[in-house]
Amino acid sequence: MMDIKDIKKEWNATILDILKAFMKICKDNGLTYYCCAGTAIGAVRHHGIIPWDDDIDVIMPRPDYDRLLEIAKTVDFGKYEIITPYDDETYPLYFSKISNRNTTLIEDRQIPCVIGLYVDIFPLDATDDDVAKARRLKDRYTKIINRLNAVSTHNTFGEYLSLLKKKEEWGRFAIKTLAFFCRSALRRHLIRQMDRLSHLYDYDKAKNVQVYTGSYGHREVFPKSWLGKGKEFPFEDTTVLLPECYDEYLRHFFNDYMQFPPVEQRIEKHNRAYLNIHKKETREEIRKKVDFRI
Repeated sequence: MMDIKDIKKEWNATILDILKAFMKICKDNGLTYYCCAGTAIGAVRHHGIIPWDDDIDVIMPRPDYDRLLEIAKTVDFGKYEIITPYDDETYPLYFSKISNRNTTLIEDRQIPCVIGLYVDIFPLDATDDDVAKARRLKDRYTKIINRLNAVSTHNTFGEYLSLLKKKEEWGRFAIKTLAFFCRSALRRHLIRQMDRLSHLYDYDKAKNVQVYTGSYGHREVFPKSWLGKGKEFPFEDTTVLLPECYDEYLRHFFNDYMQFPPVEQRIEKHNRAYLNIHKKETREEIRKKVDFRI
């Protein structure tokens, strides 16, 4: 992973600028969002980006999220763009990002996706009123996410064969074998599966919601009533929205979120295989500098 400690101030300023652009898009179009995860902790505990954090995350209710993606099809956001799994076959995720077009970022050497610095936008979906059923849906969804990751990752032949050494990796080996022959079609099929699960329930009538693409397992299921109209918090030199019941929300995910983690856990969590914070580069330009599978 590339270390950004020497450019941390510039990195933070860039992703904060992207967040401000996203918030303006939401305000201009009447869209709802909430800061989530570490960004929400940063707003409450630090009134800004957590010093050792390296990204910004927001959630959007599914109706607002779908509207944003529709708006992005016809509106030019200038130096920003909405990156979705529907527009870029190299993009390995189901959720979307708002990215700075004038920067270059490759997060994983094995995934041929060239984007820019970004803010993550997670769709917040209605789910079953029965929490146990909602959690089973999360488990089902996670399996599809893992398959999409397998399809998106480009391994060497040796890495591919090594999956046979462990029985628990045989499923990944099978999906990657299938992807070798029909990667695009398989990818579209998996995204359609996730689309269908994401729209199973009526958001307006739902008691519970969850971020299917979130990384906190069954904790991603929580009452929709916690969201409300949102609560404002200062965040660096701007103001952001958190769920109205932010304390219940954050304790649900992180217990005592005001307690600092141990020093050894205060680390950045995202991969960066290639970065140019000042310029957008093409795949061809990057290939001349590094040996990536892009």
